[in-house]
Amino acid sequence: MRKTLIFSFALTLALALVTASSGAEEWNRFRGPNGSGLSTAAGIPTTWTEKDYRFQIDLPGSGNSSPVIWQDKLFVTAADAQKLERYLLCYSTGSGGLLWQKSWPLEKEKKHAKNSYASNTPACDAERVYTIWQAKERSQLLAFDHLGQELWKYDLGRFESNHGCGTSPIVVGDVVVVNNNQEGESSFLIGVKAATGEQAWKIPRAQVKATYSTPCVFRNAQGKDEVIFSSWHEGITSVDPTTGKINWEKDVFERDQEKRAIGSPIVAGDLVLANCGFAGGKKFLVAMRPNGETAAEEYRLDRMVNHQPTTIAVGDLLFLWNDQGVVSCVHAKSGQSVWQKRVGGNYAGSPICVGKALYAMSQDGELVVLAAAEEYQELGRMKLPSGSSATPAVGSGLLWLRVEDKLLALGGAK
Repeated sequence: MRKTLIFSFALTLALALVTASSGAEEWNRFRGPNGSGLSTAAGIPTTWTEKDYRFQIDLPGSGNSSPVIWQDKLFVTAADAQKLERYLLCYSTGSGGLLWQKSWPLEKEKKHAKNSYASNTPACDAERVYTIWQAKERSQLLAFDHLGQELWKYDLGRFESNHGCGTSPIVVGDVVVVNNNQEGESSFLIGVKAATGEQAWKIPRAQVKATYSTPCVFRNAQGKDEVIFSSWHEGITSVDPTTGKINWEKDVFERDQEKRAIGSPIVAGDLVLANCGFAGGKKFLVAMRPNGETAAEEYRLDRMVNHQPTTIAVGDLLFLWNDQGVVSCVHAKSGQSVWQKRVGGNYAGSPICVGKALYAMSQDGELVVLAAAEEYQELGRMKLPSGSSATPAVGSGLLWLRVEDKLLALGGAK
C-alpha cells in the first residue's frame, strides 16, 4: 500500500512538473509569457532565405495583431476592409492548415493611417481563446473553446478613439483582464471571469486618451500577483486581479503634456517598467520598485525611448527598440547606458528574444536580428514579403511572423 501511495505521489508530481514546464512556454498573450517576449526555443535561425520558411499562410485579411499559441493551435485575427469582415482564425502549428474561423461584420471607422481593423491580439489558456473587437458603437470581449464554439460574450460598450483599436486582453488565474482606456465616456479597467464571462470587477478611469498598452503581472515579495497597467493620465497602476482593489498608483508621465501609453509595461527582476509619450514630443521609460501598498521611482530615461514598441529585459540588460530604428542597451537595475546603435527602419511592433537573439519586424518590411548582449552585434537581416506592425511569436518550436495578410513560420524540420 505504501509503495502504491509513493508511486501515485511521484506520478502526480511528475505530471504537475510536465504541465508547469509546458505551460511556461505557451505563447498565450501579446508577446508571450507575461508579455516578456522571451523564449528558450532551439533551432530558430538568425539567417535564412525564402526557401527556408516552414509555412507561408495567406490570411483572409490584414492586421497589426500578433499570433498567440497554445500547444498545437495558433490563433490570430484579421480584417478585410473591402468585404467588411473581421476574422478570428485557428491554425494547426503542425501542418499550417486552417482548423476553423469565425467572422463578424466590419464597419469602417476613422483610425490612424498605419493602424488596422484587426490590431487587438487575442489571449488564450488551456480551455479558451479570448478576443476583443472594438468599434465606436459596440465593443465586445468574446470567448471560444479551442474547437471554435462560442462560449460567452461581454459587452464593453462604445469605443472612441480617432486612432482606432489596439488594446489586448490577458488571462490572470481565472480572470480575463482588459485595459479599456479610451477617449469616450466609458473608460475603465475590467476583470471578467474566464469560465462564464461574468464581471469580476470594474475600475472607472478618466476620459482622456485611448491607451493601447497591454498589462502584465508582477509577483510581489508576499507571493501575490499584481496586475500592472499603464496610461498617460493615471500613470502606473497596480491592481489585485481577484478583487479589483488598487494596490498603488503613481502619476509619473507628466500630465502637462499630452501623451499615450502604447508600449506595454514589463517586469525586470524586482522592477516594473513602463513607457509613455507622444509621437512628436517627449517620451519616457520609468522604472518603479513596488513595495507592498506603494512603489518608488528608481530611475527614468527620456532619450531615444521607444513609443509604440515594448521594452524587453534579457537578464540584467534592457533593450529599447524605438520607433525610428534606434536600439539602446542599458543596465536594467540602473538605467545606465551600455550601447546605442541605429539599425534603420520604422517600428511599431515589439522585439522578442529567442535564446540570446533579438528579433524585430519593421513597417518597411525587414526582420532584423541582433545579439542580446553587452556588445552590439547584428546577426541577421531579412527582407519580408511586406511590412509589419505586429510582434513575432514562438510556438511548437517555430518562430511565427505576421506580415499584414500572411503568416510565416521559421525553424523546425521540414
